[in-house]
Amino acid sequence: MKGHKLVEKYDKYNELSQYWTDGKTVYYCQYEIKNADIDTFEQFAGAWAKDERHCYSGSTRLKDADAKTFEALNFTYAKDKSNVWTLRGRISEADAETFVACDNGRNSLGINMTRLQDGTVKFYESFVPYGFGKDKNKVYYYDFDGKPNIVKKAMTNSFVSMNDGDHFGYDEASVFYGRSCLSGANPKTWKKLSDDYYYSRDRNKIFYFNHLIKDADAETFEVVVTPCPLGTPIQLAKDKNNYYWNANIISKEKFDEEVKDTMDFAKSFNEEYGR
Repeated sequence: MKGHKLVEKYDKYNELSQYWTDGKTVYYCQYEIKNADIDTFEQFAGAWAKDERHCYSGSTRLKDADAKTFEALNFTYAKDKSNVWTLRGRISEADAETFVACDNGRNSLGINMTRLQDGTVKFYESFVPYGFGKDKNKVYYYDFDGKPNIVKKAMTNSFVSMNDGDHFGYDEASVFYGRSCLSGANPKTWKKLSDDYYYSRDRNKIFYFNHLIKDADAETFEVVVTPCPLGTPIQLAKDKNNYYWNANIISKEKFDEEVKDTMDFAKSFNEEYGR
C-alpha cells in the first residue's frame, strides 16, 4: 500500500489527514507522537504509519516493529518480516511470511452529516476496520470489537472474502458471516441478495446474517430496497407468504408503514439538502 506524506492541517473528515504536523511535531488527530521523524514519516489508509525508525498504529508505537519491512496491507492489517497486526495489536498466532489480507479491510458506517461552524452542512462517509486475513494455517476475522478471531472451520487454501464491507466469505465447504458459519449453506449455490443488505440464499434456504430464516420461501424471497440518505438501509424483504423486517415476520400493514416512512423521509431529506 502506497504511503502519503504528512499534511499540515488536521481534518477529521479526511482519513489521510489523521496524521499531521505543525512543522515541529507529528500528531495523530490531537495526540502528539513523541520523537517521530517528520522528514521520513509516511501515513497509510486506516491508522497506520511509519518513519525511518518506528511504526505506528494511531498514536501508539508498535513494539518490536521493523520499519524497513513494515507494510500496511489494508485498512485493518499490517505486517513486517516477523509480525502481523490489526489496529488493536499483534496477532500472536499469525505467520507473517504467508499472511495476506483478503479484502480492503474497511466497513462503511454509511453517509453521515454534520453542521459546520459557518452553518453549512457537510456530508461524509465514515469507516471502521473490518475484514478477513489468512496465512498458511488459519483464517482470521477482525470486526472492531477487540482482538481478531480465528475462523475455526475455514479452509485457508480455498477461502475467499466477498469484500462486501467485509462481512461474508466462503471456502470450498462452507459460507461464513464473520467468524460464524452459515449452518447448512452450500457455497456452490450461495449468494448475497443485494449490496448493503444482510440477506443471502443458497438453492433452498434464506439467511439473515448467519441465521437461517426457517419460514422463508427461497424461490420467491426478495429484498425490498428503499432509499437511505443517511446511515445503513432498513432491512426489509418479502416472499409469497410473509413480510420481513430483519429476520422477523411482520404484518403487511407494518411492512407498508415502514416502506412509506422510509420513502417519505428520503424524499423530504433530499428536498431539503438537494441530494
